Amino acid sequence: MQLGQISGIPLYVQIREKLRTELAQMEPGKAIPIEAELEKKFGVSRITIRRAVEDLVAEGLILRQQGRGTFVQRPKLTHELNLITSWTDQLKSLGFSPKTSHRRVEQRPALPHVAEALQLREQEEVISIQRIRLAGRERISYMINFLPASLVPDFMEREFAEESLYDFLRRCFSLEPATAVDTVGTRPASQEESDALRIEHNSPVLTVRRISYLENGKPLELAIVASRGDRYQYQVTLKNRVSTAERPR
Repeated sequence: MQLGQISGIPLYVQIREKLRTELAQMEPGKAIPIEAELEKKFGVSRITIRRAVEDLVAEGLILRQQGRGTFVQRPKLTHELNLITSWTDQLKSLGFSPKTSHRRVEQRPALPHVAEALQLREQEEVISIQRIRLAGRERISYMINFLPASLVPDFMEREFAEESLYDFLRRCFSLEPATAVDTVGTRPASQEESDALRIEHNSPVLTVRRISYLENGKPLELAIVASRGDRYQYQVTLKNRVSTAERPR
């Protein structure tokens, strides 16, 4: 398949777009041809092929695995950060069946960083909820939620078996977050997270630290979530920026 300059479009861009079309018809996890085969197929240099492939890797459409090859990547689950929604509701909106494979609930004194986030006194009691979250049968996120025990006085006597913590808090305690602050980052997975998600130690994880607040401004929850970097992503929708003249003084 010989290519040429089309309306000034570089060769690597033409190849990238042809590969993009082919990838859409391939099963996730299937290996794509090696660079030498693509070089012969398109009749271009190895450098041109490599640049096209690198663009597709950067977009997350294909995944390089050292010593194995390059494979079609499964589409990532996209979590919108524009509204306060639960992990459960987000997965349902994407057409997945959210499940929990491990659930551990306990009441204990707050660690310093938890007490600070929830504006509690040192050693004040919190409810800790540790869960491994699944999309269908696939482990996606490792989540720990902390709640001030004073806001949910009989939490430990209740059977928290629901998928959505927010639904449980609304139904049983008439508590609902009015605002939330999410801090998103990336880092290598800890050993605990690697074991929970069944990924290699130090694999990249996408992290979110959320503090949600009640209408009166009192902290309701601290959530710390680590999600598989190869399967999960966050998306924010931005509105038109306010001009300098329109900004409040």
